[in-house]
Amino acid sequence: MPHSTKGVIAGFFATLVISAIMLLLTAMGLTQFDIVTLIDRLGSIGRVGAWVDHFIVGTLLWGAIFAGFDTVTPKAPRWQKGLVFGVIAWLLMMLIFMPVVGVGPFGVNLGLMAPVTMLFLHLVYGAALGIAFGFVDAWAEARVKARAQQHQT
Repeated sequence: MPHSTKGVIAGFFATLVISAIMLLLTAMGLTQFDIVTLIDRLGSIGRVGAWVDHFIVGTLLWGAIFAGFDTVTPKAPRWQKGLVFGVIAWLLMMLIFMPVVGVGPFGVNLGLMAPVTMLFLHLVYGAALGIAFGFVDAWAEARVKARAQQHQT
């Protein structure tokens, strides 16, 4: 299985995890910060389209990039690589995405909780991404070994 495919699978899982947490935080009234609404501001794509975009970015973009990141970073537990990756993705979001949607660098126009909430979500995303990537990688290796053993017998 290609490394990028493993990243996409892990990215989808990690995006599911943070999406559930985002919905839970909003339902509990713990945050008024809503990334999906900000995504909608990019092109008035509507709420469903913004959720789709959220999953495309988390799955196809960040998942595939993490696969490359995994190959070029020193050997370390993947959850740790995921945390570092999450911080990098958070910084990029704070410095590029937030100004583009009109809330300033680090979302300053939304208050202090916006960057703090986003850092928390990106750390969770990164850890989930790294852990899921490790599981998918181990599963793929086990399949290769099993096939090799079948061909030897």
